[in-house]
Amino acid sequence: MLVKHHINASLNWIETRKLNEREKNTLLDEYKISDEVLEYVLDTYEQSNYIHEPEDEQDLVILHMPAKSQENNRYTTKPIAFLIKENNLFTFNESNLSLMNHDMNKETGQERIDTPVSFMLEKIYFLMSSYFPVLREVTRQRHVLDDMLTKKLTNKELVKLAYLQQSLTFILNAAESNVEALTILEKSKFGKELSDVEKERLEDALIEAEQIVHMAELEAKIVDKIAKIFDSIMNNNLNDTMKFLTVWSLAIAIPTLITGFFGMNINLPKVDKVYGWIQLTILSVVLVAWLILGLKRNKKV
Repeated sequence: MLVKHHINASLNWIETRKLNEREKNTLLDEYKISDEVLEYVLDTYEQSNYIHEPEDEQDLVILHMPAKSQENNRYTTKPIAFLIKENNLFTFNESNLSLMNHDMNKETGQERIDTPVSFMLEKIYFLMSSYFPVLREVTRQRHVLDDMLTKKLTNKELVKLAYLQQSLTFILNAAESNVEALTILEKSKFGKELSDVEKERLEDALIEAEQIVHMAELEAKIVDKIAKIFDSIMNNNLNDTMKFLTVWSLAIAIPTLITGFFGMNINLPKVDKVYGWIQLTILSVVLVAWLILGLKRNKKV
């Protein structure tokens, strides 16, 4: 999709997502966007970055935003890109993130939105703020798993924990790379030439990004501790299971051992032919009981 929104005499917003070949050629031929820049914005694995091309007077900002997978209820991150060229602001959303489909026309009603730069900074601030609901959802999922510590753990809870750890890894890495990209933008020639209002908005976005990093780091530490507790509980459960199986393996071996002796050509006390099996059963039960009581007395079971 490629749609041009004429905001005012100083600002055209060209909104794109999931570009086809014809639309790519339009960007190359009509808007004179370089092949290198187009390659950057179409790469769904591109890292957060700020790139200035002095030859074409193009400024490219790439940031990573959270994307929720409906199949397994976990988060990954996908890149979105802003390109400023003359009076045009291009937004690239190749992953079709719903955050970028937010109605930006509502934001254009504000007085500060009158240039491509101010429009981009306003959108960046909105995108950074949109991380907080995601982190709140991650926190909610963590509380649910935390409550499971007092209940019987299953593989389902372990998978949820693994997904939660993956989500936080993606979010934290994305947040850190966003901070790095925005810091580069702030210290660049582009950042130094911003108006006071624009500098303030960029600072606000950077503060939000840094706060996201701190929150994600804290949440990741808590989840890692929960994972260690889960691991300890599972190990203890495994030890108890192995102990149970070992004891009963020994107990079951006793009757076999006793009857085996009487099946050999060894001089053993005579056993009544009619009631011999009862005598051997009683002897086996007594020995099994003695084994279990002895292990319990020594706290082995």
